[in-house]
Amino acid sequence: MGGNGTKQELDKLGRARKSENNHVTVEWSCESLETTTIYLPAPEPEAVEPAQDNKPRPKILYFCDESSQDGDTYMAVAGIAVAREAIPVIVGQMKEIREKFGKKGEVKWKNAKSRSGIVHEAYIRLLFALVDEGRLHFHVRFSRMDEYDHKRSGPRRKIDTVSKAFFQLLLHRPVAFYGADADLYIHPDDGDCTSELVNQMGALNFVGRRMCKASDIVKLVQPRSSEREPMLQLLDCTLGALAAYRNGRHEKEGISDTKKKLAELAFEMTGWPDITGNCWQKKKLNRWNAVPKFKKG
Repeated sequence: MGGNGTKQELDKLGRARKSENNHVTVEWSCESLETTTIYLPAPEPEAVEPAQDNKPRPKILYFCDESSQDGDTYMAVAGIAVAREAIPVIVGQMKEIREKFGKKGEVKWKNAKSRSGIVHEAYIRLLFALVDEGRLHFHVRFSRMDEYDHKRSGPRRKIDTVSKAFFQLLLHRPVAFYGADADLYIHPDDGDCTSELVNQMGALNFVGRRMCKASDIVKLVQPRSSEREPMLQLLDCTLGALAAYRNGRHEKEGISDTKKKLAELAFEMTGWPDITGNCWQKKKLNRWNAVPKFKKG
């Protein structure tokens, strides 16, 4: 899947460092690359600074999900990276939105309707506000499913194709972007497509050691139910909207006015000139249109 796993490409990956104000800053060796920070809390003034060798690494949580694997041309997997200490504040902001509009139950793209769509819009706006503030990074990977030979993916065929898309996302985004300087705790939306990721933590760390010169980068892979995990709901609204836009559903008959509006809003808020192609160097808002290594036929 994708061509990003070659040694030549892995060798191009840069290393990260931590700035004096305790931000995670990822620097790359290629030209014209953006330096982006995820804000992490500064140590308390009264805290005694531990020895450099024993200083704990920052902890980044990565929530990921998929959309449009059935019935659409392009499938999407996406993730959001957040410093652990920022989670309570973000969840609090989401709670305020729900209370303001009297929303009960899970907020998901598929249940965006005329009355509930206002909550989905607020979630989309919140996600991009957090991106602008540097408090959250968003990465999305699109792949054209009819180009893949699902029989080569594994015994579960299409499910294994999606599972491998998750692996590529995790390896080439959170591991590559943050692994040199932070520990990763990965929480996919639970389901068949993510059930094998727990068993691939060793592979992520093996390749990550070569990419980032750090050991045991991924500390945990633990699928969670989106019904009980608000951060996955925050991701799902924007992911579903962008997947709809990538598949051109916003221009087709049959889509509701609410979902059409949300799809166009999410794309507009990315600031991207187009939904095709890649923006490899944008750590905080990253688009990747993958091409299979082995095409169907």
